[in-house]
Amino acid sequence: MKESTKHSGEGAVIDRQKESRNDLVFSYKTLRNLIGFSGMLLPVILVLFTFKEDGDKYIEPSISDYYYTSNGDIFVVILSILAVLLFSYNGYGLKDRFWTTIAAVCGIGVAFFPTAAKYERASKTIHPADFEVSRIFGIEWHFVFAITFFISLSIISLFYFTRSGNVQKRKPGEKRSQKEKRNIVYRVCGWIMLSSIAILALYFLIPAFRTAASDIPIVYIFEAIAVEAFAVSWLTKGETFWPDGEHYIVSTYREVKERF
Repeated sequence: MKESTKHSGEGAVIDRQKESRNDLVFSYKTLRNLIGFSGMLLPVILVLFTFKEDGDKYIEPSISDYYYTSNGDIFVVILSILAVLLFSYNGYGLKDRFWTTIAAVCGIGVAFFPTAAKYERASKTIHPADFEVSRIFGIEWHFVFAITFFISLSIISLFYFTRSGNVQKRKPGEKRSQKEKRNIVYRVCGWIMLSSIAILALYFLIPAFRTAASDIPIVYIFEAIAVEAFAVSWLTKGETFWPDGEHYIVSTYREVKERF
């Protein structure tokens, strides 16, 4: 019994050591990068790997319209994974947690409250084209979730990712620090997301705009731009871009090389 207790205690100590080295704890950088990569891959996978037949559009009118294609399940799965990752992200305080939770809820909402089907497709899908769960109490919940999703991510990028700790002011002639460079990226990405939402709002509000661009997937284009801006923002926060010190890919390669 004493021997068993001894081994149990040693195991707990080893686990604590692994936690301190982040072997067991999912690091914030990893989580941020997973969120970023999930967002970045979504529009690309849907366009490149969706099965099409004669009569189907090469690019759907919007990202949400891929719900009614052969990759409808992929659309739902990626958004669900993204929502789970956002739920898991606590940030640095309650305000960060609030906005990432809002984004997570809206990601689930976009996936499970689909947009109405725009046209009859030649290819088949398991999702019925007359699925109208998105309209409840006269409200198009899909659009509410989609707009709130991007607004939440814009707020995170503009106001929370840009917060600095003990960053000293740059003296004249000094180069920008990596943190300053990342802050520029966060702001650019945040404004790109908000600008994309504003352009899409004008598209839906002005009939002449829709008529002039009837043959162009305007909604998909600006949704994809917003999604990619969101992805770049999170990948930058995960220090895939403009890292402090040695890049994590380089350090991982070096550690693997040293072990073997």
